[in-house]
Amino acid sequence: METAEKELFLQKENASIPSYKIRFQRNFAQTGGSNSKLSFVTARDCINVRLTNDTALSALRFEIEFKGKFVYRPLAFSPRTQSLKSYVNFQETSLTVVILDGEGNGIPSGDGDIVNIPIEGDQEFQVTGAYVSTRTTGIKEIDYTVATQNAHDYIFLEQNDPNPFSNRTIIEFQIADDSDVKVIIYDVGGTLIRTILDSRLESGKHCVEWDGRDDNGNLIESGIYLYKLDAGIYSVTKKMVYLR
Repeated sequence: METAEKELFLQKENASIPSYKIRFQRNFAQTGGSNSKLSFVTARDCINVRLTNDTALSALRFEIEFKGKFVYRPLAFSPRTQSLKSYVNFQETSLTVVILDGEGNGIPSGDGDIVNIPIEGDQEFQVTGAYVSTRTTGIKEIDYTVATQNAHDYIFLEQNDPNPFSNRTIIEFQIADDSDVKVIIYDVGGTLIRTILDSRLESGKHCVEWDGRDDNGNLIESGIYLYKLDAGIYSVTKKMVYLR
């Protein structure tokens, strides 16, 4: 990423959102369109953000405005973005997230979750901007979709219980439709630790148990781990703490 572009993504948050858009627009005529897309899907207590991109990205930025006060809680970055640099700025009714490539390899191309944003109940929001930067085309505004799921149309992942845990923990979840379902454990670096479940399930409530062992049967080290639910086209990721 060129220095000017990096400064554009990291400029101080005391500038207004309209000023960001004006500065980005100066690049649009030079860079053209984009093949990247974000989707924002709400499921009761979170916004699940998914990125689809067919080329590696140097940086990603999105901005959300909430209706009413936004109560900030730590975001859960997915294994796809866990090892990248992230910057989060939140105000009383807004949230800005920037994800940067810190190793020179780019945000890999693909289609998957990048971050899970906890919210209070069915809090309403709107996306006010979504942008990416590549090494060859500069900064672009990208398309995004927003889908709000109701009580009969969502996947819901509970916080594991107990948490922290030292022996066994239960992970409960709910799916709206019959789906191919996976429950997977990763470390914070994105390394696969254990596939707890990989099966087709009927709609409804389900639970799985994890004993703190990896796929080879070895006890893992104490620390923070991510557990991810994949069901059809939807997925949710949350954090847990294991203590030996």
